[in-house]
Amino acid sequence: MAVVLISGGTGLVGKVLTERLLSLGHEVRLLSRNPKNTTTIKSYYWNLESLEIDERAFNGVEHIVHLAGSGIADKKWTKERKEEIINSRVKSMQLITSIVKKQNLILKSFVGASAIGIYGMTSIDKTFTESDLGENSFLTRSCIEWEKSYSEIQTLSSRFSIIRIGVVLSKHGGALKKLVPLFRLGLGSAIGSGKQYMPWIHVQDLASIFTECLFNSNYSGVYNAVSSEETTNDQFSKAIAKSLSKPFFLPRVPAFILKIAFGEMASILLEGSRISNEKLLKQGFKFKFKTLPDALNDLLFKK
Repeated sequence: MAVVLISGGTGLVGKVLTERLLSLGHEVRLLSRNPKNTTTIKSYYWNLESLEIDERAFNGVEHIVHLAGSGIADKKWTKERKEEIINSRVKSMQLITSIVKKQNLILKSFVGASAIGIYGMTSIDKTFTESDLGENSFLTRSCIEWEKSYSEIQTLSSRFSIIRIGVVLSKHGGALKKLVPLFRLGLGSAIGSGKQYMPWIHVQDLASIFTECLFNSNYSGVYNAVSSEETTNDQFSKAIAKSLSKPFFLPRVPAFILKIAFGEMASILLEGSRISNEKLLKQGFKFKFKTLPDALNDLLFKK
């Protein structure tokens, strides 16, 4: 049994990862602003605004997963919101690193979240690999700062991995939860040109990738966490409609409407890059959900 500390463990990915680790017999501890202990999970207080943290959370910890960070698409990108997005990731990591150093911990593994936004949002033919970077956009800059915040913890851990996450499909939140109600009403449609790519991943496969990086000694470095199936927004939208047996006839939502409504943040809806997962496949990772219909069937119809 290993002791795993997770920041952002109450979020979309963190909850599924926690369930996975518990099912494997590991001890899971969470950092939370509102700690609530259960019979299986211990939670410890932290507050990034005041830089407070309950250092007892780190006692005996062997593995750390860093998922904490404000949602990219939760609010319009004002100057203040952009700072909040970056600081919520970078300062939280700095706080964690300071305690690891203070307690002289040598971790068996560290796994940090990042995002495919590091490649920018560009609907072009190029397929991005882990060695690429995007153009000078807010998403690219924020992801670079996010990953830079891991540089010091890398020296304090026997193994170190960064997971660049695509569009996470889950029935409990994220893009799918927002879209499905509209499609159930027959009001679903594609967005903008519909040609932008949507590199997606089932949340269970994502949890498996994190688990492999935590405990499989063959895994280290940076990995793109996306499915092998290249899907455009139009194809994604049609697949949801088909899986729900609903019509798909409405015109695409015009780009200018989204730009008015969301400003600069509209780019994450209107643009999307092609992302390679070849490095994961060569590592030997096996995706459970290889096609979008398989993923949607599992998420929309299975209890």
